Amino acid sequence: EFQDEPEVFEPDNITIGESVVSGFLWEKGYDKVDYILATHADSDHIQGLTDIAKNFRVKAAIFGRTPFQDSDFAELFAVLEKRKIDLIKVSRGEVLNFGKVKAEVLFPANTNEISDNNHSVVLRIIFGERKFLLTGDIEKEAESELLQNPDIVKADVIKVAHHGSRTSSTQGFINAVKADIAVIPVGKTSPFGHPHKEVLERWENSNALILTTGERGTVTISTDGKDINIETFLP
Repeated sequence: EFQDEPEVFEPDNITIGESVVSGFLWEKGYDKVDYILATHADSDHIQGLTDIAKNFRVKAAIFGRTPFQDSDFAELFAVLEKRKIDLIKVSRGEVLNFGKVKAEVLFPANTNEISDNNHSVVLRIIFGERKFLLTGDIEKEAESELLQNPDIVKADVIKVAHHGSRTSSTQGFINAVKADIAVIPVGKTSPFGHPHKEVLERWENSNALILTTGERGTVTISTDGKDINIETFLP
């Protein structure tokens, strides 16, 4: 008696880039993205971008390091090549201009060594009178290098480094940034205990308004160059 082969069940493993980031952008009505930027090659910072490159029309991808030996980078690079998306490599001292918005590249140096936390791309975005500091996952060693010229990190808003880990947000760095608003991207419950208590205390003592994505959901900050407007998914 003939029997059909049993159907093999294959779970659909939806990635963060597919289920979260792409979904968020689709909900906003986007079908194209001008630029994607990978701060470094750790999977939680680069893996989801592969889905963005697949799901959207992307103009260019920005990197500080291009570690072809890294499997996550190699996978993203293959998609960029296949879809003919330009690759832009940036390093300390360069400035990117997007209309009236200026993005200063503060880190890393122009080499092609490893792409880890302490070699994250650090940008300071300037529009009008307002400055936004985006720190990737830099740790105290990179913060120390940046503090050789403390004026370059001064900002109104900071994306706090490394999800609020005690590896980062040294007191000297917090003092130099002088941020009014500190946004910590972190889960509501983190397996690493982020944000660490002492980091929260240091930012609180600096009188910054602290917003965590785990408590507030998506944090959206906009400016006309003078006023700063904050919106959070949860009040």
